[in-house]
Amino acid sequence: MGAGESLLATDSWSLRRQRAEALQTRYPFAAEVLALYAALLVVQEQAYTAALADGVRPVEIADYSAARVLPAIVAVTKAHGPALLADAAQAAVETDAGAAIVRAWLEGAEQTPVERYLARAAAGPVIEALGPAAGDVCAGPRNERHCPLCGGLPQVSVLKPSSDGLVGARRALLCSRCGAEWGYPRMTCIACGERETDRLAVYAEEGTAELETSGSVVRGLAGAFDPDGSRAGPWFPHLRIEACQTCRRYILNVDATRDPRAAPIVDELAAVPLHLYAQEQGFRRVIPNLMEL
Repeated sequence: MGAGESLLATDSWSLRRQRAEALQTRYPFAAEVLALYAALLVVQEQAYTAALADGVRPVEIADYSAARVLPAIVAVTKAHGPALLADAAQAAVETDAGAAIVRAWLEGAEQTPVERYLARAAAGPVIEALGPAAGDVCAGPRNERHCPLCGGLPQVSVLKPSSDGLVGARRALLCSRCGAEWGYPRMTCIACGERETDRLAVYAEEGTAELETSGSVVRGLAGAFDPDGSRAGPWFPHLRIEACQTCRRYILNVDATRDPRAAPIVDELAAVPLHLYAQEQGFRRVIPNLMEL
């Protein structure tokens, strides 16, 4: 795939849903988040299919998403989400401000976490259906640290096998807004561009192969998330934290060469302990994910 092509397009809706369901069993601490996400995927797949059939134009994204998708997102959130989120989601749309919420998200305006959640959940599949055309109504710079199509920030970093056997795995970033991917250099901060290796920290879970080269250990997951001691081996052998000491931002990296079954957007949602660990070290996400983790 070249710059701007969709990584989500290779993660079909059914595969994303299957991954979310599988990880609910593997990661009980993320079961509630993944159950809600799996339910949202049903609505989002329907919205994606409808948007393709309806021939939605870029200028119609906000109104279309608010009218055709947002009510179902709220209903699913009330049925499968935590009570606080469900109540806040209902309150946010009772003012008939759905289109304004989506439009503000497209424009990169400041929003509450609930507003961002609703906008992303409702408009995400519509934007994905429109592909590159959706970028016409999205704010944000187009440069190496932002999506070349819509200007969105990267949600997750992915290491993918190279088609050239003589070249190592290549790095791609996955857009938080439209799902497009673009290439990005390894060992370079995705937030500020820092390249000095002594300013770039890689944190890998104890017991992973990554630990052999990273030198920074994520300890304590077994005790905190496996109180009965039944877990054998690391929770996340294919995931690591990539952080920058200069800007204090981090992103989660999914190594698809170690787990080809990984669906980056789903695995990133499930990595609750790693996100908590990074934040305890004083790092902030480049951008929260759909569930505001």
